[in-house]
Amino acid sequence: MALRHGFKAEANRLAVQVRSELGLHAAAPLPSAMLAEHLSIPISTFSAAVAADARVAPLLGTEKEAVSALTVHCGPRRHIWVNDAHEVPRQNSSVHHELSHALLQHTPGPAFDPRGCRHWNGEVEAEADWLAGNLLITNEAAWAIARRRVTDDEAMLRYGVSKQMLTWRMNMSGAAARRRSA
Repeated sequence: MALRHGFKAEANRLAVQVRSELGLHAAAPLPSAMLAEHLSIPISTFSAAVAADARVAPLLGTEKEAVSALTVHCGPRRHIWVNDAHEVPRQNSSVHHELSHALLQHTPGPAFDPRGCRHWNGEVEAEADWLAGNLLITNEAAWAIARRRVTDDEAMLRYGVSKQMLTWRMNMSGAAARRRSA
């Protein structure tokens, strides 16, 4: 889905601005817990939910691919729940995606349509995906990785991202081309 004109640049500016508010450099990693605390959004794990309701348990086992993370809304308050059966880089991406909805002030919609199928707003989800990538690795961070010739493994560890996320952000920022020519 195409993003509205100017959104990509806006997303990177927002990711850099958030870092500035937190006293971080534009190329610094942004831990999801730090951003969530800054936004006053609690994060809990599915494992913690199992203690309260055993019906959640399949989301950690046989159905672990069904949900990565979700936001529960209670009036203006949000609470993020993350599937801790997933690898840490995926959890980071999922939480940053949910935090992106908050930063973009996306209004919550119904979880299900009248037929009982999951309701999906492609435009809203595409915006949250794009901003989440920028929150994880800003354009400035991608270019710093390229300039300093940081290995993929080092960058993945430093920014808490998967190989797929690192590759995507390096490509989308234009830093991958610099890295190849260096």
